[in-house]
Amino acid sequence: MATKDEVRRAIERLMARLDGNEENVRSAIPGRKVMGCVVTDLGASWYSVIEDGHVSPPTEALPPGERAAVLLKLRSDDLIDLVEERTSFMSAFLSGKVRVDASLTDLLRLRTLL
Repeated sequence: MATKDEVRRAIERLMARLDGNEENVRSAIPGRKVMGCVVTDLGASWYSVIEDGHVSPPTEALPPGERAAVLLKLRSDDLIDLVEERTSFMSAFLSGKVRVDASLTDLLRLRTLL
């Protein structure tokens, strides 16, 4: 099991990588969406706002008055494997390692980014 600090750093790397991919993020996720990540074995959550192709640094609190439109649920080790590209998002999703609470449209858009 990865530590909370290792997971926080991994999520920060992932969000920074997405933020550096502005054109693809803007086309995949138009408008404003809050994306959350629940790390089940740590009982911790992080949230980022995706808007106009930019991705905010992750925080442990939802933006006031908002809810996550896309919520990933996974274990810490699986998150590290995704961020370090040892496994693909689709492989982890299809094997049940990653659960996603989102509309079908958002799920399909998300898979192009992760």
